[in-house]
Amino acid sequence: MADPKLSLDPSDYEDVEIDDQDNPEWTEEDFAKAQPLRDALPDLYAQLVAEREVALKLPAATIRAFAEEGEDWRERMADALTEAARKKHAA
Repeated sequence: MADPKLSLDPSDYEDVEIDDQDNPEWTEEDFAKAQPLRDALPDLYAQLVAEREVALKLPAATIRAFAEEGEDWRERMADALTEAARKKHAA
């Protein structure tokens, strides 16, 4: 068994009874009443998924490669970064 402090694999943990009065195990009723975050806390959800402006220092050649293809280079660069993040997350 791997060190549970370092493992994300559920099979590395023993199945033990936990009696936590502050965080009881969910019942079927709890699951039935549960809502997606976007419905339960719409303001928080909007903050989490909102686009943000950032400043990046990129090599001139990288900017030039996108800029040479048209004025919408910032949007295309954002799309490329979004796709790269999606692929990394899926891996």
